[in-house]
Amino acid sequence: MKNHQKTLLALPLLLTLASGCSGFSKRANGEVKTIILDGGGDISNFNTTASMTKTDANPYPYNTLEVLCQEWMKLHPQYKVVINKTSSNGDRTVLVPQLSNHTAPDITYQNGTVINTDLGKDYYVELTKYLKDTANPYESGNQHWIDLYQKEEIAQTMASDGNYYAIPLEKIPVGIMYNKDLLKKAGIDELPSSFGEFVSDCKKVTAYAAAATDASEKKYTAYSTTDNWYAIALESNMFSGILPQADVLRQNGILDQEELVRAYAKGIWQPSLNALGDGATLEGNRYRDYIAKCAELGEVQAPLSYSAHEGFVNGELAFLQVTGRQIRQLSGNSAMNFSWGVMPFPDLSDADDSKHAAPSLRGVAGLATCWFVTKSAEDKGTVDGCIDLLKFLTAKSQNNRLIGDLKGGIPLNPDPDYEMSPALKSLASCYDEDKAKVASGERVYWAAVNSWGVLGYSYYTKFVKTLQNIQNGLDNVDSATKSLAKTIDQTVAALRIENEYDETSW
Repeated sequence: MKNHQKTLLALPLLLTLASGCSGFSKRANGEVKTIILDGGGDISNFNTTASMTKTDANPYPYNTLEVLCQEWMKLHPQYKVVINKTSSNGDRTVLVPQLSNHTAPDITYQNGTVINTDLGKDYYVELTKYLKDTANPYESGNQHWIDLYQKEEIAQTMASDGNYYAIPLEKIPVGIMYNKDLLKKAGIDELPSSFGEFVSDCKKVTAYAAAATDASEKKYTAYSTTDNWYAIALESNMFSGILPQADVLRQNGILDQEELVRAYAKGIWQPSLNALGDGATLEGNRYRDYIAKCAELGEVQAPLSYSAHEGFVNGELAFLQVTGRQIRQLSGNSAMNFSWGVMPFPDLSDADDSKHAAPSLRGVAGLATCWFVTKSAEDKGTVDGCIDLLKFLTAKSQNNRLIGDLKGGIPLNPDPDYEMSPALKSLASCYDEDKAKVASGERVYWAAVNSWGVLGYSYYTKFVKTLQNIQNGLDNVDSATKSLAKTIDQTVAALRIENEYDETSW
């Protein structure tokens, strides 16, 4: 029986999902239209696993997307949903030719940041009218589909032309996993509550390892990361004070590209203050303070070559910056035989930075897993079906299952009785607590001010490479600030020409 089940699971999903239409390609009253779906995601993809048996090698057996599509097809027998057996996972070398030739899946995953690069290329169906002007029939009382989302968070997925082209499916947890046992050995009994305390604790771990006589303890490392999420939180924490003057073109609690360009042009945001020219002094330059804080993190961070996941699993790493993807991978690893937990990024305190403004929300970095309806669907006449399927998958009842069963993300609107992965609970609770403080101005939305996130790919790569150079001793804070300020100045000038902003509205 087990072998028989395994064989059935190995059959193409085309056959599995076609069962909702009795396996026929035609209906009595017309043709059945096929929707091809790429089930990729930011935290993990949604493809059915080869086995539904939980093992160490398969800690999260999953077929929920497949099951939900079957349920939707029973309601809409005029459509057949075919989930690609493997996802392209947003690989642009695969997707761009498909998008250009209109041969991409009807619904495909990509990282949401690609949208501004792809504007004007006729790749995607514009979804603004569906989000704003139609209800979600699968959510009781919903009048506008977009109301399923926190408005400031969905605004972060808006393209620079003011329209929406993607439907996010989940919220992305972000924070720091910590090794309780290792911290206790280093004399740390309480988790750090501020940025300064976090850096100090990292130094304590490093000092403990240096003084250890046991060879295994000399391997202890304080902090590692695979991305710059903490740097995003720090920038908002330091610059959110400019929001009243800068967030004025589209008042939604975050600065988009045009708003940041405008803020630079008007001297509201001043990364080039005393930073350009041969006699640059950097006097009063707030951006220099920001780069210095990022450099402090770099000082306590393991080298880029360090295997962060391996170090944490082996009990040799005290703090690991994580998103839901890493939390999912690591929390399912039975080799971690030590006590661990997950905490949010600590905020700046007055002692850390006397000029800091309101910190951002903790625990969640906004929306994730953007699914696009491509022009392939328009050519095939499946757009209405794609939209209805996406409404079905984003409605609370279905979304809680779709995201919850994967154990890495947080549903768009978790039910009170929703069974969340224990590893995510502390971050989700922190996020819920922080959301209530946005209206009062005590906190701002995630990435409310994130210059290297909105000024384009060239500046993003320059920023990341610069931080790496500082960490590796190839650059210093002052010269790095001057170099970045010059790049920002050039980038803003280029964006003003390229985008032809209506600067009379500034």
